Amino acid sequence: MLKEHSTIVRRSVILIDTGLLAASFFLAFVIRFQRLPENLDELWEYGWVVLLFIPIFLFNLYRAQLYHKLRYLSFKLTLERLTLAFITTTAIAAAALFLSHATGYSRLLFIYFAGISIFFTLVTKLGGKYILNKIRERGLNYRGTLLVGQGPKLEQLKNIFRPGNPYGVKIADIVDICQETTIQFSKRLTDTIIDDVYFAIPRKTGKNAITIDPFLEQVEASGKTSKIILNISDNRLSKCEFARLENIPLVVLHPVTIDPDQLLAKRLIDIAGALAGLTVTLILLPFIGLAIKLDSPGSIFFKQTRVGQNGRRFQLYKFRSMSQDAETRKAKLLKNNELNGAVFKITNDPRITRIGKFLRSTSMDELPQFWNVLIGDMSLVGTRPPTLDEVRRYGLEHYRRLSIKPGITGLWQTSGRNKITDFDEIVKLDTQYIDQWSLGFDIRILCRTFMVLFSGK
Repeated sequence: MLKEHSTIVRRSVILIDTGLLAASFFLAFVIRFQRLPENLDELWEYGWVVLLFIPIFLFNLYRAQLYHKLRYLSFKLTLERLTLAFITTTAIAAAALFLSHATGYSRLLFIYFAGISIFFTLVTKLGGKYILNKIRERGLNYRGTLLVGQGPKLEQLKNIFRPGNPYGVKIADIVDICQETTIQFSKRLTDTIIDDVYFAIPRKTGKNAITIDPFLEQVEASGKTSKIILNISDNRLSKCEFARLENIPLVVLHPVTIDPDQLLAKRLIDIAGALAGLTVTLILLPFIGLAIKLDSPGSIFFKQTRVGQNGRRFQLYKFRSMSQDAETRKAKLLKNNELNGAVFKITNDPRITRIGKFLRSTSMDELPQFWNVLIGDMSLVGTRPPTLDEVRRYGLEHYRRLSIKPGITGLWQTSGRNKITDFDEIVKLDTQYIDQWSLGFDIRILCRTFMVLFSGK
């Protein structure tokens, strides 16, 4: 679903490294001369080599892919690439000093600078990776992964992604592609929390050739990301990205390419919007809570398990707008469902309380969902979060709407939701949102949401 690298994060790390290298020189100067520089001219007299060292070092780090996603680089490989980049840069800088005949230049200062530079770089790169590994050992920041294939490459993947691996990958299931039908495969995709599907296919020809296109189509239909080790047909290269897992080449197929920098901005907007929304919720809470209590017995809040991104379950919160026994009464009302498909809705639902009608007409019952947005279960804008019962009735093509975080509002909610009676139309709007997603699209939907609310529609 997401592109492999974030430009904002990468540029931020490069900027931090530049600052650390500059600080390394300043610290080296103080240590060497036991004083601060008297003026900029003195600093420049010794600092010109830094202007040579820093860009070359950063270039070597970039060429070693140390500014790309570090999830798939081991400690050993990271250390090896850091060491090689440092040795290469130091050799070039030393050669520049020698060829410039800078006899007055302090060699000891250069040695201090080089030593402090590599120390800071090792601490930040390896230290950051160590912290991420510790987080992943606690079961956080992981990606659920399905391994598909056969042979030595599949065994290699199983070994790389063994429990406790430093890549933030958890094997959800392993499939022998020669023994699996597309129907069985489809069920695995929907019954398990899966973010990525790795295909490790042996090289076979003739009658023993393995065709993975039907399986790729299943993964794409469900909105998940494919990562292929071997054998891929040319017609699958329209939306692809080349990456590496250690030294294994990968081709990553994205059903939809979402820019991670825009996604980062979306999350920041979510947090800001959630904090603002929760402030309003806290102000209104005493009045809404009292009205709910006076209108009908039961809790102020309604809590229900919903299905989020790629099948993750979470507790969704609302102000209670129905009677306390609404869920148990639902079974008797299913025959009156006015929507076609895996969604339930009836006009003048007898379970809705008097205050509940007001809360729903103003959408004030949705206010507690800002908490779901703040903790990351939902977004301000997204697809509608389905119930467990609805998901059990999904076809494979419906799972694609779960490939992003659900939202408080979305394209369906602002496109006349009360007039839409077909679930497939809802899915069409949700997948249209996914296909056309951008930060600007989110902002337009938010503006349309306010217009819908204020117009009373």
